Amino acid sequence: PVSSTLYGASSLTGEVGGSVTHQCFYSSTPANRHDRKYWCKVAPGGVCSTIVSTTGYTSRGHQGRVSLQDIPQNGTFVVRMAKLTKSDAGIYRCGIGSTNRDLFAYLNLTVSADAGAVRTTQLVQGELHGSVVVLCPPGDSQSRQKRFWCKVVRTSCLLIADTDGYVAKSHQGRISISPQSSSGAVKILMNDLRKDDSGLYRCGAGSPSSWGSPQLVALQVTTASTLPRRPKFLTGTVGGSLPIKCHLHPKGSYEKKYLCRWEAGSCSLLLDLDGFVDESYKGRAQIGSSQQELGTYTVVLSQLREEDAGWYWCGARNGHTEHTAPLKLLIRKG
Repeated sequence: PVSSTLYGASSLTGEVGGSVTHQCFYSSTPANRHDRKYWCKVAPGGVCSTIVSTTGYTSRGHQGRVSLQDIPQNGTFVVRMAKLTKSDAGIYRCGIGSTNRDLFAYLNLTVSADAGAVRTTQLVQGELHGSVVVLCPPGDSQSRQKRFWCKVVRTSCLLIADTDGYVAKSHQGRISISPQSSSGAVKILMNDLRKDDSGLYRCGAGSPSSWGSPQLVALQVTTASTLPRRPKFLTGTVGGSLPIKCHLHPKGSYEKKYLCRWEAGSCSLLLDLDGFVDESYKGRAQIGSSQQELGTYTVVLSQLREEDAGWYWCGARNGHTEHTAPLKLLIRKG
Protein backbone atom coordinates (compact mmCIF):
# COMPACT_ATOMS: atom_id res chain seq x y z
CA PRO A 1 0.00 0.00 0.00
CA VAL A 2 0.95 3.64 -0.47
CA SER A 3 2.65 5.02 2.64
CA SER A 4 0.91 7.94 4.32
CA THR A 5 4.06 10.08 4.51
CA LEU A 6 4.23 12.80 1.86
CA TYR A 7 5.16 16.43 2.36
CA GLY A 8 6.40 19.57 0.67
CA ALA A 9 6.33 23.35 1.03
CA SER A 10 2.78 24.63 1.54
CA SER A 11 3.28 27.88 -0.39
CA LEU A 12 5.33 29.03 -3.35
CA THR A 13 5.71 32.37 -5.12
CA GLY A 14 6.66 32.96 -8.73
CA GLU A 15 6.62 35.93 -11.06
CA VAL A 16 4.77 36.45 -14.32
CA GLY A 17 6.85 35.01 -17.17
CA GLY A 18 9.16 33.25 -14.71
CA SER A 19 9.29 29.70 -13.42
CA VAL A 20 8.91 27.78 -10.15
CA THR A 21 10.27 24.47 -8.92
CA HIS A 22 8.45 22.45 -6.29
CA GLN A 23 9.71 19.32 -4.54
CA CYS A 24 7.45 16.69 -3.02
CA PHE A 25 9.05 14.23 -0.59
CA TYR A 26 7.75 10.75 0.16
CA SER A 27 8.73 7.65 2.14
CA SER A 28 10.87 5.59 -0.21
CA THR A 29 8.89 2.34 0.12
CA PRO A 30 8.63 -0.06 -2.88
CA ALA A 31 4.95 0.89 -3.39
CA ASN A 32 5.70 4.62 -3.36
CA ARG A 33 8.72 4.29 -5.63
CA HIS A 34 6.75 2.51 -8.36
CA ASP A 35 3.34 4.19 -8.13
CA ARG A 36 2.09 7.04 -10.32
CA LYS A 37 3.17 10.57 -9.28
CA TYR A 38 0.96 13.50 -10.25
CA TRP A 39 0.54 17.29 -10.09
CA CYS A 40 -2.99 18.65 -10.30
CA LYS A 41 -4.81 21.98 -9.85
CA VAL A 42 -7.86 22.23 -7.58
CA ALA A 43 -10.92 23.76 -9.28
CA PRO A 44 -13.52 25.82 -7.32
CA GLY A 45 -15.74 22.73 -7.07
CA GLY A 46 -12.96 20.74 -5.40
CA VAL A 47 -12.06 18.50 -8.35
CA CYS A 48 -8.31 18.29 -8.96
CA SER A 49 -7.49 18.24 -12.68
CA THR A 50 -4.23 16.55 -13.64
CA ILE A 51 -1.62 18.85 -15.15
CA VAL A 52 1.21 16.35 -15.44
CA SER A 53 1.91 12.81 -14.24
CA THR A 54 4.53 10.10 -14.57
CA THR A 55 2.26 8.17 -16.94
CA GLY A 56 3.36 10.62 -19.64
CA TYR A 57 0.22 12.79 -19.55
CA THR A 58 0.47 16.60 -19.79
CA SER A 59 -2.66 18.77 -20.00
CA ARG A 60 -3.13 20.76 -23.21
CA GLY A 61 -2.70 24.20 -21.58
CA HIS A 62 0.62 23.23 -20.00
CA GLN A 63 2.43 21.37 -22.79
CA GLY A 64 5.97 22.65 -23.25
CA ARG A 65 6.04 24.51 -19.93
CA VAL A 66 5.62 21.90 -17.20
CA SER A 67 7.67 18.84 -16.25
CA LEU A 68 7.62 16.22 -13.51
CA GLN A 69 10.77 14.28 -12.65
CA ASP A 70 10.61 11.39 -10.20
CA ILE A 71 13.81 10.53 -8.29
CA PRO A 72 12.74 7.35 -6.45
CA GLN A 73 16.15 6.62 -4.93
CA ASN A 74 15.88 9.96 -3.06
CA GLY A 75 12.16 9.64 -2.31
CA THR A 76 11.32 12.89 -4.08
CA PHE A 77 9.74 14.19 -7.26
CA VAL A 78 10.24 17.63 -8.74
CA VAL A 79 7.67 19.71 -10.62
CA ARG A 80 8.80 22.65 -12.74
CA MET A 81 6.39 25.19 -14.24
CA ALA A 82 7.67 27.85 -16.63
CA LYS A 83 6.22 30.86 -18.52
CA LEU A 84 3.94 31.58 -15.56
CA THR A 85 0.77 33.59 -16.04
CA LYS A 86 -1.56 35.17 -13.47
CA SER A 87 -4.07 32.38 -14.15
CA ASP A 88 -1.54 29.78 -12.91
CA ALA A 89 -2.08 31.06 -9.35
CA GLY A 90 -4.16 28.78 -7.15
CA ILE A 91 -4.21 25.61 -5.07
CA TYR A 92 -2.31 22.55 -6.33
CA ARG A 93 -1.67 19.04 -5.10
CA CYS A 94 1.34 16.85 -5.59
CA GLY A 95 0.54 13.24 -4.90
CA ILE A 96 0.99 9.52 -5.38
CA GLY A 97 -1.58 6.98 -6.53
CA SER A 98 -3.74 5.87 -9.43
CA THR A 99 -6.33 8.60 -8.73
CA ASN A 100 -5.89 12.23 -7.67
CA ARG A 101 -7.71 11.45 -4.42
CA ASP A 102 -4.96 9.24 -3.01
CA LEU A 103 -1.98 10.42 -0.99
CA PHE A 104 -1.29 14.13 -1.60
CA ALA A 105 -0.03 17.42 -0.16
CA TYR A 106 -1.49 20.86 -0.92
CA LEU A 107 0.44 23.84 -2.24
CA ASN A 108 -0.71 27.45 -2.69
CA LEU A 109 0.96 29.06 -5.72
CA THR A 110 1.04 32.86 -5.89
CA VAL A 111 2.04 34.56 -9.13
CA SER A 112 2.99 38.24 -8.85
CA ALA A 113 4.45 40.88 -11.14
CA ASP A 114 7.68 40.87 -9.11
CA ALA A 115 8.30 37.90 -6.86
CA GLY A 116 11.83 38.86 -5.85
CA ALA A 117 14.05 36.07 -4.61
CA VAL A 118 12.28 32.73 -4.34
CA ARG A 119 13.76 30.30 -1.82
CA THR A 120 14.10 26.65 -2.69
CA THR A 121 13.79 23.67 -0.36
CA GLN A 122 17.02 22.05 0.80
CA LEU A 123 16.97 18.24 1.00
CA VAL A 124 18.90 16.62 3.86
CA GLN A 125 19.10 12.84 4.29
CA GLY A 126 20.14 10.93 7.38
CA GLU A 127 20.16 7.32 8.58
CA LEU A 128 18.01 5.95 11.38
CA HIS A 129 19.96 6.40 14.69
CA GLY A 130 22.47 8.57 12.78
CA SER A 131 22.97 12.33 12.59
CA VAL A 132 22.68 15.24 10.14
CA VAL A 133 24.10 18.74 9.76
CA VAL A 134 22.06 21.64 8.36
CA LEU A 135 23.55 25.04 7.56
CA CYS A 136 20.95 27.81 7.57
CA PRO A 137 21.86 30.95 5.58
CA PRO A 138 22.69 34.17 7.45
CA GLY A 139 19.46 35.97 6.54
CA ASP A 140 19.58 39.62 7.62
CA SER A 141 23.10 40.07 8.96
CA GLN A 142 22.01 43.26 10.76
CA SER A 143 19.38 41.37 12.73
CA ARG A 144 20.16 40.55 16.35
CA GLN A 145 17.03 38.45 16.63
CA LYS A 146 17.29 34.92 17.96
CA ARG A 147 17.45 32.17 15.34
CA PHE A 148 15.03 29.26 15.43
CA TRP A 149 14.48 25.76 14.02
CA CYS A 150 10.91 24.48 13.80
CA LYS A 151 8.99 21.60 12.22
CA VAL A 152 6.10 22.35 9.87
CA VAL A 153 2.90 20.75 11.16
CA ARG A 154 -0.11 21.49 8.93
CA THR A 155 -0.47 25.31 8.95
CA SER A 156 1.86 26.07 11.87
CA CYS A 157 5.49 25.47 12.75
CA LEU A 158 6.35 23.67 15.99
CA LEU A 159 9.41 25.19 17.69
CA ILE A 160 12.19 22.61 18.16
CA ALA A 161 15.10 24.81 19.31
CA ASP A 162 16.33 28.40 19.30
CA THR A 163 19.54 30.29 20.05
CA ASP A 164 18.12 31.52 23.39
CA GLY A 165 18.53 27.98 24.76
CA TYR A 166 15.02 26.58 24.24
CA VAL A 167 14.89 22.89 23.27
CA ALA A 168 11.64 20.92 22.88
CA LYS A 169 11.26 17.93 25.20
CA SER A 170 11.35 15.53 22.22
CA HIS A 171 14.83 16.79 21.26
CA GLN A 172 16.54 17.04 24.66
CA GLY A 173 20.14 15.92 24.30
CA ARG A 174 19.98 15.42 20.53
CA ILE A 175 19.99 18.84 18.85
CA SER A 176 22.36 21.81 18.87
CA ILE A 177 21.82 25.20 17.24
CA SER A 178 24.87 27.45 16.99
CA PRO A 179 25.52 30.71 15.09
CA GLN A 180 28.69 30.65 12.97
CA SER A 181 30.46 33.92 13.79
CA SER A 182 32.48 34.02 10.55
CA SER A 183 29.56 33.72 8.11
CA GLY A 184 26.47 34.65 10.14
CA ALA A 185 24.92 31.30 9.20
CA VAL A 186 23.48 28.97 11.82
CA LYS A 187 24.59 25.35 12.15
CA ILE A 188 22.04 22.78 13.28
CA LEU A 189 23.12 19.31 14.37
CA MET A 190 20.52 16.61 14.98
CA ASN A 191 21.36 13.09 16.10
CA ASP A 192 19.82 9.85 17.35
CA LEU A 193 17.50 10.25 14.34
CA ARG A 194 14.06 8.65 14.51
CA LYS A 195 11.58 7.79 11.76
CA ASP A 196 9.22 10.55 12.87
CA ASP A 197 11.97 13.17 12.47
CA SER A 198 11.27 13.03 8.72
CA GLY A 199 9.39 16.08 7.53
CA LEU A 200 9.61 19.71 6.52
CA TYR A 201 11.49 22.20 8.74
CA ARG A 202 12.10 25.93 8.73
CA CYS A 203 14.97 27.97 10.09
CA GLY A 204 14.82 31.72 10.39
CA ALA A 205 15.13 34.74 12.66
CA GLY A 206 12.61 35.95 15.23
CA SER A 207 9.82 33.49 15.94
CA PRO A 208 8.21 30.65 13.94
CA SER A 209 4.96 32.65 13.69
CA SER A 210 6.72 35.35 11.61
CA TRP A 211 7.03 33.60 8.26
CA GLY A 212 9.21 36.23 6.58
CA SER A 213 11.44 34.49 4.03
CA PRO A 214 12.71 31.45 5.93
CA GLN A 215 14.84 28.63 4.63
CA LEU A 216 12.87 25.41 4.10
CA VAL A 217 14.60 22.10 4.80
CA ALA A 218 13.16 18.67 4.05
CA LEU A 219 14.66 15.99 6.27
CA GLN A 220 14.42 12.36 5.21
CA VAL A 221 15.38 9.62 7.63
CA THR A 222 16.19 6.42 5.74
CA THR A 223 15.21 3.28 7.60
CA ALA A 224 17.51 0.92 5.67
CA SER A 225 20.22 1.86 8.15
CA THR A 226 23.46 0.01 8.79
CA LEU A 227 23.95 1.92 12.04
CA PRO A 228 23.35 -0.14 15.18
CA ARG A 229 21.48 1.31 18.12
CA ARG A 230 24.13 2.23 20.68
CA PRO A 231 23.59 2.28 24.46
CA LYS A 232 22.47 5.81 25.31
CA PHE A 233 22.84 5.72 29.10
CA LEU A 234 25.97 5.20 31.18
CA THR A 235 26.15 5.02 34.98
CA GLY A 236 29.11 6.08 37.10
CA THR A 237 29.76 6.55 40.82
CA VAL A 238 30.89 9.71 42.63
CA GLY A 239 34.69 9.58 42.98
CA GLY A 240 35.00 6.74 40.47
CA SER A 241 35.98 6.66 36.79
CA LEU A 242 34.06 5.74 33.66
CA PRO A 243 35.15 4.85 30.11
CA ILE A 244 32.98 6.40 27.38
CA LYS A 245 33.29 4.46 24.12
CA CYS A 246 32.53 6.50 20.99
CA HIS A 247 31.61 4.72 17.74
CA LEU A 248 32.18 6.20 14.28
CA HIS A 249 31.90 4.85 10.77
CA PRO A 250 35.09 2.74 10.45
CA LYS A 251 35.58 3.77 6.81
CA GLY A 252 35.31 7.47 7.63
CA SER A 253 38.32 9.77 7.58
CA TYR A 254 37.98 12.54 10.17
CA GLU A 255 40.20 15.54 10.85
CA LYS A 256 38.74 16.08 14.32
CA LYS A 257 37.29 13.68 16.91
CA TYR A 258 35.91 15.04 20.14
CA LEU A 259 33.67 14.74 23.19
CA CYS A 260 31.46 17.68 24.15
CA ARG A 261 29.08 18.48 27.02
CA TRP A 262 25.51 19.21 25.86
CA GLU A 263 23.28 21.74 27.59
CA ALA A 264 20.34 23.89 26.43
CA GLY A 265 20.85 23.39 22.70
CA SER A 266 24.63 23.82 22.55
CA CYS A 267 27.55 21.46 23.02
CA SER A 268 30.76 22.79 24.65
CA LEU A 269 34.00 21.06 23.68
CA LEU A 270 35.31 18.99 26.58
CA LEU A 271 38.21 17.23 24.89
CA ASP A 272 39.53 16.29 21.45
CA LEU A 273 42.00 13.73 20.13
CA ASP A 274 44.48 16.50 19.22
CA GLY A 275 45.22 17.04 22.92
CA PHE A 276 42.78 19.80 23.91
CA VAL A 277 41.13 19.39 27.34
CA ASP A 278 38.76 22.00 28.76
CA GLU A 279 40.15 23.75 31.87
CA SER A 280 37.43 22.37 34.16
CA TYR A 281 38.25 18.76 33.14
CA LYS A 282 42.06 18.90 33.22
CA GLY A 283 43.49 16.02 35.25
CA ARG A 284 40.26 14.00 35.09
CA ALA A 285 39.47 13.53 31.38
CA GLN A 286 41.79 11.73 28.98
CA ILE A 287 41.84 9.63 25.82
CA GLY A 288 41.84 5.94 26.74
CA SER A 289 42.32 4.43 23.28
CA SER A 290 41.60 5.07 19.61
CA GLN A 291 41.07 2.26 17.10
CA GLN A 292 40.75 3.76 13.62
CA GLU A 293 40.15 0.36 11.97
CA LEU A 294 37.12 -0.26 14.23
CA GLY A 295 35.96 3.34 14.12
CA THR A 296 36.05 3.71 17.91
CA TYR A 297 37.74 5.89 20.47
CA THR A 298 37.42 5.89 24.26
CA VAL A 299 37.39 8.83 26.66
CA VAL A 300 37.93 8.13 30.36
CA LEU A 301 36.34 10.47 32.91
CA SER A 302 37.70 10.11 36.44
CA GLN A 303 37.09 11.65 39.89
CA LEU A 304 33.42 11.78 38.91
CA ARG A 305 31.22 14.41 40.52
CA GLU A 306 27.46 14.66 40.85
CA GLU A 307 27.47 17.68 38.52
CA ASP A 308 29.01 15.52 35.76
CA ALA A 309 25.56 13.97 35.25
CA GLY A 310 23.92 15.01 31.98
CA TRP A 311 24.21 14.73 28.21
CA TYR A 312 27.46 14.28 26.27
CA TRP A 313 28.11 13.96 22.54
CA CYS A 314 30.73 11.91 20.75
CA GLY A 315 31.62 13.76 17.57
CA ALA A 316 33.79 13.59 14.46
CA ARG A 317 34.19 16.23 11.80
CA ASN A 318 35.74 16.41 8.35
CA GLY A 319 35.08 19.65 6.46
CA HIS A 320 31.31 20.18 6.35
CA THR A 321 30.65 16.54 7.27
CA GLU A 322 30.00 16.00 10.96
CA HIS A 323 28.71 12.95 12.81
CA THR A 324 27.48 13.14 16.39
CA ALA A 325 25.96 10.64 18.82
CA PRO A 326 24.43 11.44 22.23
CA LEU A 327 24.72 9.63 25.54
CA LYS A 328 23.43 10.48 29.00
CA LEU A 329 25.64 10.06 32.04
CA LEU A 330 23.94 9.12 35.31
CA ILE A 331 25.93 9.55 38.53
CA ARG A 332 25.25 7.53 41.69
CA LYS A 333 26.46 8.52 45.12
CA GLY A 334 29.10 6.10 46.39
